[in-house]
Amino acid sequence: MSKAGAVLIALLTAGMAGGDAQKKDLWMFISGMSASLKTLSVTTLSNAPLSFKLTRQNEYINFYNADDIKLADGTIITAISLRFSKDNGGTAPLLSFSPSGQCITLDTVKKRYPQLVLTDYPRGRSENEVTSFTAPKDMNGQKVSFSFTVKKPDCLGSVVISAE
Repeated sequence: MSKAGAVLIALLTAGMAGGDAQKKDLWMFISGMSASLKTLSVTTLSNAPLSFKLTRQNEYINFYNADDIKLADGTIITAISLRFSKDNGGTAPLLSFSPSGQCITLDTVKKRYPQLVLTDYPRGRSENEVTSFTAPKDMNGQKVSFSFTVKKPDCLGSVVISAE
């Protein structure tokens, strides 16, 4: 095998190891994104595990989106949105996304996050309202919330990761 071939194989294998671990399933994706939020800021966004594009901003906050991704287990992560304060001491970063491609039930979420607390519920105004459950802060200091819409109450509709 040529030296160039060996280097290419080494680079491809190294690249796959890190990316694969984070993109294997929803739970690894959440864990990886939670860990990355701990160290990310507006100035270090290029170190994020996903490629984010600035979509809008105001005087206090930058709003970013990322392209949809497909995880190894077939789950598709859509509507990926990230919010950062322009000030280091400002609003905590917030990442939200919607899993699709398979129905993830509340029971499935509870197997991974057994200490969920009800944090939001529908008030009868729209079928887009959600019932949300939030886990205690994880080892990265982030809270993860899982939301189920009124129109599809049995399947996970969105996930929010935040230090708030």
